[in-house]
Amino acid sequence: MKSLHHTIVHWVDQRIEDMLSAPRMWGGDEAVEMQLLLLFEMRALAMRPAQELDNPSRILDTYAAYLAKTYPTKPHRPLCQIVESDRLGLNLAAELRKFRDAFVPQMLEENPYQHHHIAIQLTFKPRVVPTASAVTGYYEEFRRAARAVARPRDKAIGRPTKGVEAATDFSLNDVRMTHPNGHAATALLLLGAGPGQQDLLAQEQVHDALANLITMGEWAGSGSNVSDLPVDDVEQRTRVAVQSLRILPQAGISQVAIGGKFIGRARPVEFHPEHEKRIMEVIGSVAASEPFDRQDETRGVDLDRGLVILGQKERLHCYVRAEDLGNMARAGVQAHVRGTLFRPLTGKQFVRAEKLDWIGVPDED
Repeated sequence: MKSLHHTIVHWVDQRIEDMLSAPRMWGGDEAVEMQLLLLFEMRALAMRPAQELDNPSRILDTYAAYLAKTYPTKPHRPLCQIVESDRLGLNLAAELRKFRDAFVPQMLEENPYQHHHIAIQLTFKPRVVPTASAVTGYYEEFRRAARAVARPRDKAIGRPTKGVEAATDFSLNDVRMTHPNGHAATALLLLGAGPGQQDLLAQEQVHDALANLITMGEWAGSGSNVSDLPVDDVEQRTRVAVQSLRILPQAGISQVAIGGKFIGRARPVEFHPEHEKRIMEVIGSVAASEPFDRQDETRGVDLDRGLVILGQKERLHCYVRAEDLGNMARAGVQAHVRGTLFRPLTGKQFVRAEKLDWIGVPDED
């Protein structure tokens, strides 16, 4: 099954060719010209919806400019009044074919990362049927990771500021699903700025947070050394690395591409599961590590930062995978955490949890 916009483009191209081959079957010269212009508009809308919706007269303006350049002595007249009419309409068809041949190669397919606030494309593993929970779950992790990085350093606990919450409450402009035969399915999320008046400081904080997360993903795919990572604050680098692990592909997703105008990425940055090893190198470069295996009482759960605070005395921060944490936000229950304990030279020690089991907590339907 082709994606809808490719199906429309193929249908339009075939219909245009049919009309140009036998124009009189579609009416007189004026009717043929108007129908072809509508088909060109439909083709452009299928290929570049954001641009065409933003400027609905783009194709007519382009056509008018073409006629003015081609027939400078007969400005502001439709083609049916310029060319000599004939019984079969072939003269008109020949001139319209020239426009088609000049126009179609210049109609580039829309780059969603160039025209949207934020665009996120999820590519699923082969033969995986996309689910709503996989799409919404990834978006929620993306949003929470952005909030966690944007959180001020002096606000280690509690909810983020209202401004940051609003700045990460992106509007959902469109979701485009494709599932071509023999190829992996994709889901493209096109996000806009949140509704209402925005806090400029909060917007800047979220912009910087997303830019740092994207930079971490770009570095992870580059093969460069840790020393080449352009985040020179050790504490910030560690925080970004921990949170960037949350936006790596999971739940049947093989690849994620993120870009958009808000973060200045017309060419998206790709995130792959194998980037986890690279990002762990960043964390390990600033902290000694050792295996961790402990059962203790939870003193708090922070869904935004994806962590469980373990132990009544030590209160150790354990960063947990989304599938293990879920929406569990209870304190005062027992949890068994296994993973790696990191002891940075500055700042508090923390755990990257590989496995978390809730003890004595009933499963929820």
